[in-house]
Amino acid sequence: MAKPLGTSNFTLVLIIFLYLLTYCFHIHIVECQCQKTKGKASLFIFGDSFFDVGNNNYINTTTLDQANFEPYGETYFKFPTGRFSDGRLISDFIAEYAKLPLLPPFLQPSSQHSYYNGANFASAGAGALVTTFQGSVIDMETQLKNFKKVKSWLRNKLGKGKSQNILSNAVYLFSIGTNDYLSLFVTNSSIPISPQYQQMVVGNLTTIVQVSRKEK
Repeated sequence: MAKPLGTSNFTLVLIIFLYLLTYCFHIHIVECQCQKTKGKASLFIFGDSFFDVGNNNYINTTTLDQANFEPYGETYFKFPTGRFSDGRLISDFIAEYAKLPLLPPFLQPSSQHSYYNGANFASAGAGALVTTFQGSVIDMETQLKNFKKVKSWLRNKLGKGKSQNILSNAVYLFSIGTNDYLSLFVTNSSIPISPQYQQMVVGNLTTIVQVSRKEK
């Protein structure tokens, strides 16, 4: 059985999470402001349910990892889009602030896909570890592979120079890590939340960011 977090530890984790979320939101807003004078920056979005705009609608998973039914979406879109919200997500507000269109799910079938404004690869339930809710989510390794596909699409459409300019000046949003801990409780895992496990999650988070930077 996983050892539950004490109240004080849980509070500390929550405070750190909210601080990082606020800090990242501030940083990305600043980046968007800086891009206004040079043109609009594209958005490339990775992560979990905080950013998933409906990618899980198109995979074989459980309703726990989907939000394509009521009452989701009722206050803004007036129908369930796949977002785990009754309206927009943080990434939607950032896109609107940067005067970009709301990005559709990367997996949404369409013959008119265009990635000049970026792409959203996020999948509800995904974690920094590939084993987190494995088989029912789009793990980060796959999300990064999908990003490679978009990178190739841009290069084919624009050439190496222009596509590289878009990728270098883009804003990259990540929301990942929560499910690596949540999954242990949901699945009644025998894996303890030990310092070693925490280091493994943080190590994978670091690798994800490093790989995404190299892909630029």
